[in-house]
Amino acid sequence: MNERSQGPVIAVDAMGGDHGPETIVPGAVQALASAADFGIALYGDEAAIAAQLKALDADQSRVGVVHCSENIDMSDSPAAAIRGKPDSPIARAMRDQKEGRVRAVVSAGSTGAMVAAGLLVLGRLPSVDRPAIATLVPTLPGELLLLDAGANVQCSAEHLLSFARMGELYVREMLDIAAPTVGLLNIGEEESKGTELVIEAHRLLREAKFDFRGNIESNKLMLGATDVVVTDGYTGNIVLKLIEGLSHVLAAMESLPQLDDDQRQSLRPVLSVLLQKFSYEVYGGALLLGVDGVVIISHGRSSSLAIQNAVQIAHRQVHLDIPGKLQAELSA
Repeated sequence: MNERSQGPVIAVDAMGGDHGPETIVPGAVQALASAADFGIALYGDEAAIAAQLKALDADQSRVGVVHCSENIDMSDSPAAAIRGKPDSPIARAMRDQKEGRVRAVVSAGSTGAMVAAGLLVLGRLPSVDRPAIATLVPTLPGELLLLDAGANVQCSAEHLLSFARMGELYVREMLDIAAPTVGLLNIGEEESKGTELVIEAHRLLREAKFDFRGNIESNKLMLGATDVVVTDGYTGNIVLKLIEGLSHVLAAMESLPQLDDDQRQSLRPVLSVLLQKFSYEVYGGALLLGVDGVVIISHGRSSSLAIQNAVQIAHRQVHLDIPGKLQAELSA
């Protein structure tokens, strides 16, 4: 398999996540059905990957396997692991993207290692000081992009402005929203509310050339207050995990002991719709925006469906050249 004949190649860490090749390989292969103009390269233990491909009886004309002798554990220090385990799937795939052999990397492995590899191997786009983890959050009318969701615990107001610019372009290009609205996560709607960081960020965002709607309180997020919401990575990660917990609560509601059989029967269709709407599987993974490449960080518990969606998102980012458009936008 080569890029010239098959189109861009998406690298997939077959060993990442809680379930490994048994889940990752089928999901990645299933993604190929969405378009005929790309291939995948599965990174990891060659024997384990081959066993899964054989079990799938998959057409391997668009599937490559890159054997890796090492693996990054969740307990490893991210930066040290990238340097100390160069033959791990994450490190090897990032180098291959840097050298042009693949065009994107998808992994359900260590988030820290993915961020570290993005920074150390791919590097930042020239106009980006801090890359951000961006994630789509389900809302009643559709979805919004939240960033930063965990890459930067401490930020400046200028960083939040940069996040907003990256998020606004991503939503415009990937979600086809012509004029995305932008909000700043805060504890109140008034301009004077919040920390010094948030007050200064509000001023910068208000002066920017996009549709800034002011401060957004967290209770308005899932009502779809804006298309993009920016915050620091510490706060954003807390919000993201709270929203992820909602799906677990919904899944457990049917088993509440105080419900009788008729109540469970009545509740089941509603829960089914809600679980489908608010499941992380639909969104595939978070995006590392601001590095010189395409990086998708999938949830550790990702199912085959989540991996399938992550690969499809990666393919669409490559097709639209999101890193190139980010660089052009931020340079301007």
